[in-house]
Amino acid sequence: MSWITIYIKGTSGFEKEVTHRLDRSGFSFLPGSEEIEENVTLYWINNPSSLRAFKKAITAKTIFEYRLRFFTSLEELHANDKKVKSSFTPKEEALVKKMSDWQSAYNRELRHSA
Repeated sequence: MSWITIYIKGTSGFEKEVTHRLDRSGFSFLPGSEEIEENVTLYWINNPSSLRAFKKAITAKTIFEYRLRFFTSLEELHANDKKVKSSFTPKEEALVKKMSDWQSAYNRELRHSA
């Protein structure tokens, strides 16, 4: 069996929901460490399994709710972060932070009310 590593980055709290979705789907995976970096975790998936099938097991709702992004290496993830950060003005970065904080608070409220 050959495994590939998939790194997932998303808004806070996504790890528990992703693992729950994968467990329920029956998709073959191994969870990695709880959190590699802030809001980044990893999973190993069976090589014949496609990234598309992995995303389907997680569900589009979860991917969009937690703004999940998928990478095959930490270098790819960091290169993407640098590219994204360099394209925003300071005003836009402040707005993105404000929206992220609001989304995190909203997600926490939803989990507590359920």
